[in-house]
Amino acid sequence: MRVRISPAHSVFALATVLVGATPAFALETPHSCGGDQHVQCATYDPDQSYRVATAAGNAVFIQFEPGEHVIDNGAGMGDRKAWSLGMNDSGAMLKPQALQPQTNFLIVTNRRVYAISLADATAAQPATWILRFDYPDTRAKAGAAQLRREQEVTAALGAASHGPMPREPIPGGGAASMASLQAVGNPGVPPQAPAGATANASNMQYMMRGDRVLAPILLWDDGRFTYFKYSTTRDLPTIFAKLPDGSEATANYHMEGDTVVVHEVSKAFVIRYGQSVLGIRNDSYSPDGRYDASGSSLPGTARLTRGHDMSTPTPNPGN
Repeated sequence: MRVRISPAHSVFALATVLVGATPAFALETPHSCGGDQHVQCATYDPDQSYRVATAAGNAVFIQFEPGEHVIDNGAGMGDRKAWSLGMNDSGAMLKPQALQPQTNFLIVTNRRVYAISLADATAAQPATWILRFDYPDTRAKAGAAQLRREQEVTAALGAASHGPMPREPIPGGGAASMASLQAVGNPGVPPQAPAGATANASNMQYMMRGDRVLAPILLWDDGRFTYFKYSTTRDLPTIFAKLPDGSEATANYHMEGDTVVVHEVSKAFVIRYGQSVLGIRNDSYSPDGRYDASGSSLPGTARLTRGHDMSTPTPNPGN
């Protein structure tokens, strides 16, 4: 026996299949941020709606990230009479005014659009007092900006031109490791001293700690001036002299070719570029300009120790 299906029945059957295949609309339910179940968090997604649980007599605060605010006419509510609404630069403050206040709430800010479903609190979802969002887009932008900054610092100071600078202590030994800061392509050649001075009068006993991309390729002083040689034509970092009270003062300087000539000799300097910092200590500093001859006898060298406390004197190997 054959059963004949009319076109109308075919259309109905097809519609039933399509309805069954359509995914159900799902609201994201925020979760507790920590110990208080009423302080809730959610990850922001522009294609997601969020269920905010409410209870009579309880206010709800939806918090934005710093710098985010609602634009003009950027708040819309399905049942405006059922709610008391206040907006400021920190977020939206809501309080139900009716016994059945369930409705939707749309917020348009200078950065995002939020789709909120205001619903009654349940045992599974307690009333929301504060709702905060985590913003993957903000974290991605911050990470990209940090990467660009690091790349710009490296390129600006030509870190690749002078190679890696060892900082680890010699395994099994008490002395710090040494790294030459001599000019690239001229190993063993002492740095050029200013007119009227000799290479033997140059002090090169400096300890460095911090971001190595800020390190000069040569560093020395002649008892009057301190010389920071950089092999780059890009923006140079700012050099600060460490004062006796621990504060910092911008060092006066002039340029001699690719060398920053600082108009003083200091016990310690701090080099800064953006968020990068390099600390420098003069291991042969003497207020009268005389140097400790018992230091390293290797010309054109500097001790570079990772994690070394610059406030702690380093014993000289020759003592």
